[in-house]
Amino acid sequence: MKRPALLRSVYVRTILMLTLAIVVAFFVLGLVYYHIVTGNSVAQRANQLVSGAQAISDVVSDNLTDSGQLTDPRLINYITFTARASGAVVWVVNPYGELVMHTGIPTDAAAQLDISDQGFYQLTSTHLAAMGTGRSGASLVGDFNGLFKDSGQRWITAVYPLSAPYGGYRGEIQLHYPLPVNTFGSFLMANGLIVSFLAAFAIALLFIGILSHNITRPIRLLSDAADKVARGDLSARVEIPGIENASPEEIRTALVTDDLTILVYTMNAMLEKLQNQERDRKEFITSVSHDLRTPLTSISGFVEGMIDGTVPPEKMTHYLQIVRQETRRLQTLVTTMFDASMLESGQTLNVSIFDINEVLREDIIGLESFLAEKNLGVQTDLEEDDQGRLLIQGDREAISRVVYNILSNAIRFTPDDGVIALTTRYTGRPHEVEVIIEDSGPGIPVADRPYVFDRFYKADKSRTAKGSGLGLYICRTILAAHGQRIYVTDSELGGAGFVFTLQAP
Repeated sequence: MKRPALLRSVYVRTILMLTLAIVVAFFVLGLVYYHIVTGNSVAQRANQLVSGAQAISDVVSDNLTDSGQLTDPRLINYITFTARASGAVVWVVNPYGELVMHTGIPTDAAAQLDISDQGFYQLTSTHLAAMGTGRSGASLVGDFNGLFKDSGQRWITAVYPLSAPYGGYRGEIQLHYPLPVNTFGSFLMANGLIVSFLAAFAIALLFIGILSHNITRPIRLLSDAADKVARGDLSARVEIPGIENASPEEIRTALVTDDLTILVYTMNAMLEKLQNQERDRKEFITSVSHDLRTPLTSISGFVEGMIDGTVPPEKMTHYLQIVRQETRRLQTLVTTMFDASMLESGQTLNVSIFDINEVLREDIIGLESFLAEKNLGVQTDLEEDDQGRLLIQGDREAISRVVYNILSNAIRFTPDDGVIALTTRYTGRPHEVEVIIEDSGPGIPVADRPYVFDRFYKADKSRTAKGSGLGLYICRTILAAHGQRIYVTDSELGGAGFVFTLQAP
């Protein structure tokens, strides 16, 4: 069954649930309060009736004959007054269980009693409640062992024995008080709790509405933003006043920050990253398409020229060399993309212990022709042990790839007659080595540094126009697989400085 549109709103459901919680809480608390108050009221009334029974007993005991007759008729007035004052009916019971005096008997109770030979109502042993109490009084709540059952009410019965000079049972005083029929609803009305509840409910509902709005508004905005993203709009953002220009540190350290605010900020950061990745993907496709189209066009043109005879035979070797060069260019681009894909799939590392300084020297030698082409100088400051080595632990081929990629970038962006510097050293942390590669090129803007290791990202187009945007991403992925880190900083040579860590054995 489809839920009504109104109930699909988080705000409405929150209001309804909190309102229901308040009503249930009030009902439970009211019920508990009702039982506590009525219980205390009954206990208090019972104590009062026992005290009244004791007072009558003290007076009647001295004016009751051995046969159970009252010697002073004036006691009737006193007993009647006491009955009216307490709201109860008073029964004077002699040792034989006869009601020698009473201020009233309910009709349904009288019908259950027999008449004695003396003409008095006769109580059975089950209704002589003070017989076993000794010299103290007692109280009962209920129907007095079924005597008042047909009245439809609960009764409080207070009994007190008539004192005897030598002990024994000499009779008792019974006070019977009918408890008023009081329902839970009438109790609430009588005590003004309904009005109090309505006032409290109105105030609580107001605060609930404000609170629910503050809680559900970010959720609603998140839902709207997620819906826009699902429709392809990666520019969607969750706008909440107060955090538009806040930094991550300010968001996390603000005293008023809650989980929803952090969630909103995280959502915005994720959407921004997705938008940047989508933009980088499109730029990468454009760049790769250009990089593929240019050599393919050259290869196709030269091959067609050689086939149709446009290229003279004496120049075929020259053009074949150009075709080979463009083919290698295509091969390099495809290999780079394949390597990135393999690293993302979690390629297994071949870990060994090797000399990182030797790797640096080998990569410099491998790039010597490119260094000579731009007349670039190389400075080295390498940490060495007694044998001229700096041993580290990792995948030698993968780490060599990291060094090669960073050195290739440095050569590409360093102007002619520039300088490239390589440094290795211990960081001071246990088993950690640091490799620094710097250049005297234009450097990398601070705003682009958090993204230079992202896949397909190209910061300054003038720096990366010839690249695929995967070189530094591959470096970061390799080092992350080793549990190490890499970051970019300013170089003392004026350009960019790349720093990455390695594990020493």
